[in-house]
Amino acid sequence: MKKFILITLITLLAIPAFLQAKVVYLGEEEYKELKKEERLNYWDRLETELATLQQRKADALADSAKFANRINELQVELNNANTEYDAVYNEIMTFIGINKSDLAAVKNKINYYNKNIKNWNKLSDKELWSTKKEIRSLVTEYNEFKVTKAAKAPDFRNEFSDLNNKIANLEANLQAAKPKYYEDEYTIVKGDWLSKIAGYSFIYNDISKWPIIYRANRDQIKDPNLIHPNQVIKIPRGLPYSWKVYKGECLWKIASYPEVYGDAVKWPLIYRANKDQIKDPDLIYPNQIFEIPRD
Repeated sequence: MKKFILITLITLLAIPAFLQAKVVYLGEEEYKELKKEERLNYWDRLETELATLQQRKADALADSAKFANRINELQVELNNANTEYDAVYNEIMTFIGINKSDLAAVKNKINYYNKNIKNWNKLSDKELWSTKKEIRSLVTEYNEFKVTKAAKAPDFRNEFSDLNNKIANLEANLQAAKPKYYEDEYTIVKGDWLSKIAGYSFIYNDISKWPIIYRANRDQIKDPNLIHPNQVIKIPRGLPYSWKVYKGECLWKIASYPEVYGDAVKWPLIYRANKDQIKDPDLIYPNQIFEIPRD
């Protein structure tokens, strides 16, 4: 408001000078070339123009006095508002138990989140998905931080609102980047066994799916009844597009796995997609890696 008033005032004061600049003055030689009647008309126009400009100048000066008074009134109102704001601000800071020295730490944390989000937004979908663990960790950290007392300071209301939107967009981008098949990780804790792990709501919520976990971890789980705390195992998500053959497997058995086709009679699909390395469908070997065709 104050800036608007000052701009208006400056504009009004500048009007006379502007209009006066529009007056076309004749040079001495040009004036001498005018006829008597033309000279009279020229002077009439100048006098009329001058009278108009004088009136506008007087009006502008009168208005400037009004604006000056209004500016003073607004300055008083602004000072009162600042005093009230400071009182409420200090009361809030006292209530949440922080001081201004804590604000620098909050600002640094906000900058930290913004920097990470900016870097992640530059990544391709594949690169973004590869950092999902770090992203989810940061989102969890941010959600815990934004409800702390320090984060409640009025100074950062807009910054946290902006960060909330950025975090939501980042999570949406991560979800969009999710491939059709991927593997999560799970660290075994004391008292776990494969069917119990499969039954967790954040795994499969189905104890009967434990063989899926076993088959995905046969490189480190030799006996499905023997798993150990602190083992980090893979949790398959979706349907795989390739399959590593293990001892004792055949095409119909692989096709029967629920994570492959769940139907043994579909083994020819695997055979036809891998004829370059399967000469006889009854003879496949450990460590061969087959393509699993998907519609």
